[in-house]
Amino acid sequence: MRYYLDVKHLSLNKYGEELCGDHIETAENESGMILVLSDGLGSGVKANILATLTAKIAVTMLKENASLEDTIETITKTLPVCSVRKLAYSTFTIVMAENTGKVRIVEFDNPSYFHFRNGKLSMPQKTRQLIHGKEIHLSELRMRPGDYLTVISDGVVHAGVGKLLNFGWQWENIRDYIENLALGKSAAGTLAHEVLGYTGVLYDLKPGDDASILCLAVKEKKVLNLFAGPPNHPEDDALFVKSYMEAEGLKVIAGGTTAGIISRELGKSLDIDLQEMRKNLPPSATMEGADLVTEGVLTLGEVIRILEVFDDEKKSMEFLKRLSDSDGAARLCRLILDESTEVRLFMGTAVNPAHQEPGFSYNFNYKVEQIKKLKELMEKSGRRVELYTI
Repeated sequence: MRYYLDVKHLSLNKYGEELCGDHIETAENESGMILVLSDGLGSGVKANILATLTAKIAVTMLKENASLEDTIETITKTLPVCSVRKLAYSTFTIVMAENTGKVRIVEFDNPSYFHFRNGKLSMPQKTRQLIHGKEIHLSELRMRPGDYLTVISDGVVHAGVGKLLNFGWQWENIRDYIENLALGKSAAGTLAHEVLGYTGVLYDLKPGDDASILCLAVKEKKVLNLFAGPPNHPEDDALFVKSYMEAEGLKVIAGGTTAGIISRELGKSLDIDLQEMRKNLPPSATMEGADLVTEGVLTLGEVIRILEVFDDEKKSMEFLKRLSDSDGAARLCRLILDESTEVRLFMGTAVNPAHQEPGFSYNFNYKVEQIKKLKELMEKSGRRVELYTI
């Protein structure tokens, strides 16, 4: 079976630094993905250069099927020497993940990665190898749905030193923290935000070192079908509903008129959930056969705001709190990030007369831009998105 590779990485800069001394590089290849987390010596500009060069060289060469020995030799000979320390040094962890679930990990001087299965740490045996003067740790495992692979830089392990924790957030403490999260089928991004968000808290929001996390999960492919807006011509209602009926996977309806058409054509009742009330956001509804029914333009606007925070490592706690809410926007975000691997977006092109009133900001052009932005953010989260208009 070929799996979907769910990847998320986040980084916090050392307090007062414009550039991060860690760098994470990802690339797709024929069999899956190559992921590299590198930590440059020190912090700031010099560390950023060392880490960026290391990660980019590793990804570029391995993508072109270069050997590990040649890749490490090139890194060693290419890195500029620090004028103060007289060293050219950058740690790295390389993850070569295949769509089959097979994963190979190469580590040099970074904290050990974590592999979790059924919510508990499950580590394979590692072998040591000396390559061009560097002691490398090699390991291999086969991931399956529900597993998580997590790579961190030492800035995560050192979180809290001299502040909330005497000896920092030790590797064993991080392991226990992740095990206690009981993530289930959550997205890799949820784990990344959980760990880096707490890292920031331990640093009192003033990191004493660059801190980075790279998370990988494998998932069985699952489609989310999102129907937003009614067809331009009423005579196409039946065709629109036929697409809804034939869609395989999760089914979400966004928009009162859209839901009304599907409810009418299928003879299914549409019930508003009055228990779910949120300021400035209409309640959701329920309908047999639909995984979620929400209002349209306001709810999708809130989904966009949540997904924008998904890429902001400084707002991890805000993102996690918002994602856990019970309103339609948060539920749709969870379906996108936790449940789906690809999205089919059916956009009806009818103009809502209510949106054409003078002074009303949500006109048809706004809707088109909104769908375009939503598609962009879902693709940025790693989901493959297909857009259909009717």
